[in-house]
Amino acid sequence: MDGKIVAVSGGAQGIGLSTVNLLLSQGARVSAADVDEAKLEQQQQHFEAAVKEKRVRFQKVDVTVSKEVDAWIEETTEWGGRGVIDAAVNAAGVNLSDTGAQPDLADTSDSRWAILLGVNLTGMFYCLRSEINNIADGGSIVCISSVQGLLGFPTSASYAASKHGVLGLVKSAAKETGERRVRINAVAPGAIDTRMVLEKDRTDIQTPIRRIGKPEEVAELILFLLGDKAAFITGSTYSIDGGWAC
Repeated sequence: MDGKIVAVSGGAQGIGLSTVNLLLSQGARVSAADVDEAKLEQQQQHFEAAVKEKRVRFQKVDVTVSKEVDAWIEETTEWGGRGVIDAAVNAAGVNLSDTGAQPDLADTSDSRWAILLGVNLTGMFYCLRSEINNIADGGSIVCISSVQGLLGFPTSASYAASKHGVLGLVKSAAKETGERRVRINAVAPGAIDTRMVLEKDRTDIQTPIRRIGKPEEVAELILFLLGDKAAFITGSTYSIDGGWAC
């Protein structure tokens, strides 16, 4: 990844931030976007030296607004100095786990559906579209889905639907970009130690590997899929869930 220009959505926290850290350690130049201004400011200060060296930049972006996404990717290509990006990681997402009891489908509000689909699926579409239009031939994109993109879950219909939809985008886009050697894959994390994990998933662990995962472990899988060793992999989904979906 040395010298490659990588765009990372959701890059100021969770899996996205762990991916930014790992990419920087591998010599990549990273343009990280996030909607959380406080988190962005925190990371701007944490990475102050790297920001001054133009190895990383942070930008406020709401992925549900296509103009903001397009502006971010365009500014990233200019910042990179070559007019293109080399890779992208789409990690922006929400699950509304902090809103109390999770409703059954029959009790799901229009607003809950709109928020989850808006960020997790429409936002993913906006990012993927802009990245495909600005990525160099031979580039690689990784989209974050979820174990809930592979399985059905009670009280989680909206989130599961949004994450299933990500896999449809990835499979279709991979077939459209193959002639350019642009690879597009998905990662489906299970319970990972981020703010999005429900407390019950921290304490009632049902996976064969009796713990929740670390965001750094997901970042390692993402790095592999971005790199040249995965040159013959596209349109695929890799679960990293401690055996949850097996």
